[in-house]
Amino acid sequence: MSEVTLQIESSMKDTRSSRSQLVPMKLDLEPRYEDVLLVVSELMSNSVRRSESTEIDLKVEAQDGQIRIEVSDDGPGFTHETPRGEGMGLTIVEKLSERWGLVSGVRFTVWAELTKGV
Repeated sequence: MSEVTLQIESSMKDTRSSRSQLVPMKLDLEPRYEDVLLVVSELMSNSVRRSESTEIDLKVEAQDGQIRIEVSDDGPGFTHETPRGEGMGLTIVEKLSERWGLVSGVRFTVWAELTKGV
């Protein structure tokens, strides 16, 4: 199993640099490395823009042919029924991942799962 867990300050500069932290996992994420970078970028950007959170947690895990991405913050969250804005972020996540979802609790988490062989 390969895993990266980061706690990132809620700023666009830190969001962009979070993708560079995935370079050590590149071989474990291939052939979906570029897809993972895009999903991470979209989920992190959504969290920065909409959560009003000061810290965002990013977790990327690769195990047994599966890749799981989780982005958590302490913002108010949303539901699948919440009207979407004009951005393409979650649409991109839907197209690139086999499954995605939401978990509400102390922290709000959006997760996505990708199969490595796709």
